[in-house]
Amino acid sequence: AVAARPPRRRRRAPGLLARAPARRRRAADGAESAEVKKRPPSEKRAPTTMPLESTILCLDTSEYMRNGDFAPSRMESQQDAANLVVGAKMQQNPENTVGVLTMATVGTGAGARVLASPTDDMGKILSSLHDAPVGGRLNFVEGVQVAQLALKHRRNKNGGQRVVLFVGSPVEAEAKALVKVGKGLKKNNIAVDVVVLGEHDGNGDKLKEFVDAANSNDSSNLIAIPAGVVPSDVLISSPVIQGRSDGGGGGGEA
Repeated sequence: AVAARPPRRRRRAPGLLARAPARRRRAADGAESAEVKKRPPSEKRAPTTMPLESTILCLDTSEYMRNGDFAPSRMESQQDAANLVVGAKMQQNPENTVGVLTMATVGTGAGARVLASPTDDMGKILSSLHDAPVGGRLNFVEGVQVAQLALKHRRNKNGGQRVVLFVGSPVEAEAKALVKVGKGLKKNNIAVDVVVLGEHDGNGDKLKEFVDAANSNDSSNLIAIPAGVVPSDVLISSPVIQGRSDGGGGGGEA
């Protein structure tokens, strides 16, 4: 008698065994992605763009700026700080403009002189900062008046106006004259920042009166930097660089 053969098992194709785990993985991945889609999207903050502003940097280029109480000198420390301010203004709004003037010159017609009218040309601004000559005596009041005139004739009349003054020499003008000039800035919606490098004893009270007279809605600032400290390190965390979300100076034409 012929022995009965055992029933043959149907063998699954290898591909089917491999596909089953793959299907399960895909199903799990699909469920996970669906869960992710259901989650509320995380809120990403857009880069903060400050309001449009035109700024005039007023440099103290008197003989006092040769002093070495700020390494390597007051003048070079002032230039580094001014470079920082320019970079910050340009980053805050691509349409911002910056101008440069000196508040001390020598020779015939000595006084404040505009090196660069308000512009967005970074190369021109930095070149004027680097080429500013040292010599003569500081004429603070004239510097403010010329800065106000330069802002009046700026190309883009929109946005705020600001004057940033670097002072490293004794301010010879009386407090009364400074207050008068400060009130003129406030009247024309021009904010002001004063950065003092040395000479604090003689300048402190007068410059505070000037800033107070120009101040409107806390848009103006007085920053006194002690000798031996790097001015840029102080300014980077100050309102001069950080600015204000409401734009500081007003948009009225000077």
